[in-house]
Amino acid sequence: MLENYPKEAVLKDGEKIILRPMVKEDEQKLVAFFSRLPEKDRLFLRDNVTDPRVIKSWVDNLDYEHVLPILAEIDDRIIGDATLHRRTTDEPQKIGEIRIVTDKDFRRRGLGKLLAREIYFLALRMHMNRLVAEIVEDQRQVIETFRKLGFRHEEMVEDRAVDLYGARHNLVVMTEDVDALWKTIEDQIARDTAHYSRH
Repeated sequence: MLENYPKEAVLKDGEKIILRPMVKEDEQKLVAFFSRLPEKDRLFLRDNVTDPRVIKSWVDNLDYEHVLPILAEIDDRIIGDATLHRRTTDEPQKIGEIRIVTDKDFRRRGLGKLLAREIYFLALRMHMNRLVAEIVEDQRQVIETFRKLGFRHEEMVEDRAVDLYGARHNLVVMTEDVDALWKTIEDQIARDTAHYSRH
């Protein structure tokens, strides 16, 4: 599944970036990346990413079967981190949770969408049925990005998220039916094949 990495991608302004899985050697690059994030961006992250011990724990315990982190890199500098978390539930469905963090200097350039789509297609390859994104209500730009990617508002959970200072916030749960997308892609391929076979 990861044999296609590293791979090149292009931002909206034409700048090229590299997408690849996180590896143990990324520790210091990740520390630098998260230290550049404005406080308001770190406020709602689940871990205290300014603590180097947190980053060390990530790279020391990489397990792509449970958490698959994909990094965006330019000039040997990390500019984005997207993760696909495989949820363990009693349901027969395979559910993945998607989380994305991007460098403030690369926003509105299509980086978040590139990372989201990358995670999306990894979920397809892992035969997941549904993707979930949990976003604090105040992060309206993030919510809009996921909406444009096809995610739907499923529910609002009041006071579910707790920021780094202990304040509570409403949590928006958005979902995407991966099975439906998979069928759409298969149908499109079938139509294209039929079209070209007639010419």
